[in-house]
Amino acid sequence: MKKFEFLSHTADFKIRIYGKNLLSLINNTLLAFKSFLAPKIKKRKKKVKIKVESLDPISTLIDFFSEILAKTYIEKTIFIKFRPKILEEKKIEGELEGFEFESLKKDIKSVTYHQAKLEKNKNYLIFEFVIDI
Repeated sequence: MKKFEFLSHTADFKIRIYGKNLLSLINNTLLAFKSFLAPKIKKRKKKVKIKVESLDPISTLIDFFSEILAKTYIEKTIFIKFRPKILEEKKIEGELEGFEFESLKKDIKSVTYHQAKLEKNKNYLIFEFVIDI
């Protein structure tokens, strides 16, 4: 099964993420961010705590990925793994692990709510959202 794919969108990019559960959906989104941003990675590892709480599952994921994006630029770190402490539909808390980077080939301005949707099948989750570039 694919982990993610980039879809065309008028001015931005749409990302479709696949996961067998919420944790794999989050970690596959981190892979998609890494693939899109194409960082020049340093060998130095970094861990950062993160906590997001929101009104519904879609808002929680968008807010969570927005926070990850902010931490990516603030910490100059590309995150590749999330270790959850709390992983619920309306609350996500844990630790991000990644590597510091020297530069990025592309930038993401923001993760948007535009056309965001979360589908649950019996075997997996699909989450789509648009990134502003």
